Amino acid sequence: MYDEITTPGIVLTSMPVGEYDRRVSVLTARQGRISAFARGARRATSTLCAPTVQFTYADFTFAERRDSYDLKTAENIRSFDRLASDMDAVLYASYFCELVSFLTRENADETEQLKLLYMTFAALGAGTIDHRLIRCIFELRSITEYGEAMRAEGLYYSQNDNGLVEYNAAGSIKVDTSTLHTVQFVESTPVNKLFTFRVSDTVLNELERITGDYMKRHVDRPMKSLEVLRQMTGAVIPFVTEPAGTSD
Repeated sequence: MYDEITTPGIVLTSMPVGEYDRRVSVLTARQGRISAFARGARRATSTLCAPTVQFTYADFTFAERRDSYDLKTAENIRSFDRLASDMDAVLYASYFCELVSFLTRENADETEQLKLLYMTFAALGAGTIDHRLIRCIFELRSITEYGEAMRAEGLYYSQNDNGLVEYNAAGSIKVDTSTLHTVQFVESTPVNKLFTFRVSDTVLNELERITGDYMKRHVDRPMKSLEVLRQMTGAVIPFVTEPAGTSD
């Protein structure tokens, strides 16, 4: 008899296995990121057909096997239908799932990261906030959740005579004080209140530069979905997709 685990989660990836099964990667609150087999999930009549689609949130029950999990049931399902109707939003959501897969681990408490991903999908689906701002919020807060807040790693800000703030990292980036306040808000605000503001184009451009520099410091592998996002939307993304230490 194998133990069963019930936990909320979001499907990060879903791929076909054999004729009728799926293998899913799920970010869960209590077990971290886990992989599981969903037996028969590709049958149209299966109760696991809908909840094993990428981006789906549900309360999942897994049976723990010797070296894997089987997905048994899913309840309280939310599929973020409005997100799925916007191709740009889907591209951003795919990138967020890939970044989460990089940052999270199995058998870890990922409650806050799960909340962040859920609220991010809701913001993408609502369509009321610029996708670029959503990306900056998600990237900055994701890294912050793992104890890497900007100030904690020795980066600092100093105000000059012109009322600008210098952000000191790999280089020196002069930013408006509003940008600094935005960074501080994203680092410290409860997740359920993160996607409640908008910023000017100037602040957004500066926020992208800061966040891009920050991501280069903490993500050392290519993000395939980020390159697809760049190609499909023409987004200017100041976060290189080459691993650290490589060059053309």
